[in-house]
Amino acid sequence: MAKLPVRWTNSGFSLLLALLSPLWLFAQTDAHWYFGRKAALNFNVNGNQSGPAVLSNNVMVTPEASATISDHNGNLLFYTNGVIVYNRNHQIMANGDGLRGDASACQIAVVPLPGSDKLFYIFTTDAFENDFLSGYYYSVVDMSGDGGLGDVVSKNNLLWSSGSERITAIRHANGIDVWIITNDLYSNIFRAWLMTCNGFTATNPVVSVIGAVMNQNPLMNVGVMKGSPDGRFLCQTHFPFTDANAGAPNFAQLFDFDNASGVLSNVRRINFPATHYNHCEFSPDSKQLYLTRKNNKQVDQLDISLPTLTDILNSRQSFPTANAFYDIQLAMDERIYLTQGSLMLGRINFPNERGTDCDFQQNAINLSPGTVSVGLPSHINDIVGASNQGNGFSYTVLDSCRGRVQFNASTTLAGSITWLWEFGDNTTSDLQDPLHVFPNPNDAYTVKLTITSAGSCGKIVRSRIIRPAGSSKPIADFTHQFVCDSNYIRFTNTSIDTAAPGIGFSWDFGDGQSSNLSNPIHSYLLDGNYIVKLRINTGNPCKNDSISFPISFSRFNISISPDQTINYGQTVSLTTSDPADSYTWTPGKWLSDSSIRNPVALPYESISYTLIAKKNNCTAKDTVNITVIQNDFLFVPTGFTPNSDGKNDRIIPLINGRFSLKEFSIYNRYGERVYTTASRGEGWDGRIRGVLQTSGVYIWVLNALNPDGSPLNQKGTVTLIR
Repeated sequence: MAKLPVRWTNSGFSLLLALLSPLWLFAQTDAHWYFGRKAALNFNVNGNQSGPAVLSNNVMVTPEASATISDHNGNLLFYTNGVIVYNRNHQIMANGDGLRGDASACQIAVVPLPGSDKLFYIFTTDAFENDFLSGYYYSVVDMSGDGGLGDVVSKNNLLWSSGSERITAIRHANGIDVWIITNDLYSNIFRAWLMTCNGFTATNPVVSVIGAVMNQNPLMNVGVMKGSPDGRFLCQTHFPFTDANAGAPNFAQLFDFDNASGVLSNVRRINFPATHYNHCEFSPDSKQLYLTRKNNKQVDQLDISLPTLTDILNSRQSFPTANAFYDIQLAMDERIYLTQGSLMLGRINFPNERGTDCDFQQNAINLSPGTVSVGLPSHINDIVGASNQGNGFSYTVLDSCRGRVQFNASTTLAGSITWLWEFGDNTTSDLQDPLHVFPNPNDAYTVKLTITSAGSCGKIVRSRIIRPAGSSKPIADFTHQFVCDSNYIRFTNTSIDTAAPGIGFSWDFGDGQSSNLSNPIHSYLLDGNYIVKLRINTGNPCKNDSISFPISFSRFNISISPDQTINYGQTVSLTTSDPADSYTWTPGKWLSDSSIRNPVALPYESISYTLIAKKNNCTAKDTVNITVIQNDFLFVPTGFTPNSDGKNDRIIPLINGRFSLKEFSIYNRYGERVYTTASRGEGWDGRIRGVLQTSGVYIWVLNALNPDGSPLNQKGTVTLIR
């Protein structure tokens, strides 16, 4: 196949390579993300901006595949879902439709031609939904076309007919060329195609046959390949067969990658029982491997810098998630972003750190008005991180309060080297290892280094977002809540920007006591007013912060009238001297009203009453015991007046002491039973089936047990008086 790029014109094929000047490798090509359902982010920082800005100008809808390219200054060039290419004006690029990719594919790759700021290759894959029929294709974008908006000058060139949904790009060890890695369908065959300054030829890939053969199920060809930022590792994942089939073979594979030769070696199989991996990503320092487990609702972290597979497996840290997370992608701000099929993105803020110090936020960015289904934009991972095996720069903050930073650069390029530093504050340097003082240490700056060699076809450009003062300055704040039942105050730390490793807290409760916990609880010995102070310790005096609040501590207690002893038939007043918002006496038996502060009780037997009082959402309790002295007697009145005046409205047998009532019944003159009860304290109200009866004589029958347990049977008459 002929080398590209070529373009058909009225005069025939005209080679474009001679027009590619100046020559660049791109530093901020990942500055924009366009993905999902019209979701977009801008990673170009501005001043104290703490994260990417959410954009609302995306016109593309894609469930998975996407890639976005910006120029070396971070200006948007174009974006694509592998089917349509959109220019920076969010219009379909000239000849930019009908690419042979699939928006449902897990990955695509957009690679700038080394040594060019005009030509870009779009590598597409087919998808499971189309039975992977198309394989791998590539198209070429020339940004000098259509007045600088770009033109797809060569479209749908076959790269390889056998392909999975996986494809990735890794920088060559020389810091300029690029490897495009593909994975044959139903196989363990990997092909590394090299792109150089001289163009790209779809012939003679470096072939590695290694690892598991992905032929047990079509879904084993759905997944991702990711290269580490240092170009030394490659991770491969595939999807589990079904969500319900925990026994389906699912694992991730970690390979060593020689980015000088393009050869994969030393396969390590990452799998655990009932663990289903679907996407993977590396930390900026290439030491941590992150894998998402959508079926298990987990995100795993493994330390791949350890010497053996056993060590790597034993290093696993798992983070449970409320929702299922899917794709996971490293960004130019050196943080990792994750999708969860909604308008929210998760984020790992410090992915180089182990365990919880990596600070995994499940809901970090709201993409509204856009949303995302599964995929995030594919790109070459070497645009973040300190270096690419000797081509890049590192930095050391010497004085975070004054913004003094020492930069150190290195390169593998041969010949006479020219260094150009652009510090993002309108200043530059031509030293290899400059010392720079930033005007505002708390701001973020995009620092760019251009490395030029007279003997190389292109320039290496690397950029990093630098915040001389470290992470954003934290702001101290807290709230507090009095926990009434335990009489302590719960303090909740609501400080902002405190996730950076090494940040600590110190509390002064104003009574001589202190704590270093993030969210302490504290109980005061005495009621009163106290000044509570929270201090944030960052290890950097110019970034520490503190705040003080006055609080009032006052216990809510109640006490009710003391225990009492009464004779049967006596009443007793229950009361508390402590005001409250509500009162509930329990049980409510024999009380005039169980919801007032001072009820009257007429207990027939000994009983304990508990008062539950509430005030300002606090609850307090106290109990009083009433002992009733029983005088053994039994008496049935001879008449009653049911006229609702509150006096003698019922005929109730007066049973005191140790008598046990078995039955008390009323009969009319026809021998019909009109009322019966077995409960002491209850009686007839003079009604039959709800109708109040006229004056007359009724017969009562009482069956009880004497204090010694012997039966007692009595009967008599009672007169209903109207």
